[in-house]
Amino acid sequence: MKPWVATCRETRARLSDYLDDDLGARTRTRITRHLARCEHCRALLESVTRTLEQLRSLGSGEQVEAAPATVRAVVERIKLEEP
Repeated sequence: MKPWVATCRETRARLSDYLDDDLGARTRTRITRHLARCEHCRALLESVTRTLEQLRSLGSGEQVEAAPATVRAVVERIKLEEP
């Protein structure tokens, strides 16, 4: 084990902190070095990054309020389906 480069296990365990920039300088450097060498962990980082971007985009849309008539119709339909 090279003390100046993180392992796959350490990188996976600390990936969230790495993305949040919530690591000490030494640990961040070790993980950055590992990511530069490890295609698997780099692919995981890219996948997690894309997932987070997609999740953030879900909340960025403008919320639309349902028309009162639509709400009433849905409530009535639910009542009809109740046993």
